[in-house]
Amino acid sequence: MQRHRGIEVRVVSTFEDFMELCREWNDLLALSDTDRVFLRHEWFAAWWRAFGAGKDIFVIIAEGDDGICAIAPLMRCHGSFRGVPVRSVEFISNNDSPACGFILRRNHEYAAGDIMSFLMDGALEWDMLFLRNMVHSDAVSSEIMKALDSAGRRYIVRPGLSSPYLTMDKDWDEYFKGLSSKSRKTIRNVCNRIRRLGDVEVRECGDVEGFDDMVPVSEMGWKYREGKSFVNRPDRLRFFRLLSDTAASKGWLSIWYVYMNGDPIAYEYHLKYKGMDTALLSEFNSDYGRFSPGTYLDYEIIKSLFANGIREYDMCGVLDEYKKKWTDSVRDYKNLMVFNDTLYSRFLYFIEDKPVRLIRRFRDKV
Repeated sequence: MQRHRGIEVRVVSTFEDFMELCREWNDLLALSDTDRVFLRHEWFAAWWRAFGAGKDIFVIIAEGDDGICAIAPLMRCHGSFRGVPVRSVEFISNNDSPACGFILRRNHEYAAGDIMSFLMDGALEWDMLFLRNMVHSDAVSSEIMKALDSAGRRYIVRPGLSSPYLTMDKDWDEYFKGLSSKSRKTIRNVCNRIRRLGDVEVRECGDVEGFDDMVPVSEMGWKYREGKSFVNRPDRLRFFRLLSDTAASKGWLSIWYVYMNGDPIAYEYHLKYKGMDTALLSEFNSDYGRFSPGTYLDYEIIKSLFANGIREYDMCGVLDEYKKKWTDSVRDYKNLMVFNDTLYSRFLYFIEDKPVRLIRRFRDKV
């Protein structure tokens, strides 16, 4: 345990100790400005059970006189970076995580700097600190950068996801009228085509039994053929099953389906949490691709969200073309790479900062 500016910093390194943090973790999250479902303790517990093999928990707890004021959900990894081996410290996250970040009690932004100062301690063995898609505010980011500058560490900040979202600050009719005429026309045409196909039904399911209909739809989708579906990988399938068990018990689970003549042809997997709806997965049966069942399902879902008190719909991922029909608002996340003060880490910094930057400039010009 170390102490910085009145803050005691300690590391939780076993899964058992991590699981004992559940209540304190979620209590702190409720007092933060980033109270999102993907930062709940339950999310990370499911994630670790599915993806944690070969990694080490490295959760940092910062505690002051008024109790825990910050938690950094981190892990140690041994992998590769630009084709060379690397020991990294990273968020407990992957491509199934919409974003991640330190959990900080309001008005305790300075604790982010204490966590970073702790990580810069020369006794800690890592080559690279890689924090992807940080949810931090400008005030928190400033504390992080000040700590890095004070420690004299090299770092690179690059754009992360530009994640689209929709704020429900109007009623449905007003919102829909505010879409472009082209978008409204496309959506109406899709709805009419789908409804002429046969007996079409949209259902929302909040129990784990509803999870099973996702698998056959995914196996008939383009992502499955290209090896990109969650059912292609046992660890991803396990994660979403575990997450669904917890989410259903908490009342968060929201799986939407389009059924055609009794058979599921499209789905979206969402979590509802404290007035926010987060979309995590979607797929449709490619046999119906020309009818755009995903757009039809989006229409039904968004209309329902307006009617049922949701204040924000986080579409997650990137601003794909199909999402542009619904919103042009994005939440820009950042990726932070920090390099330790060793010869090897300086080499890693060089290969990221020089050749990669030149390649990107050339690509942008082309």
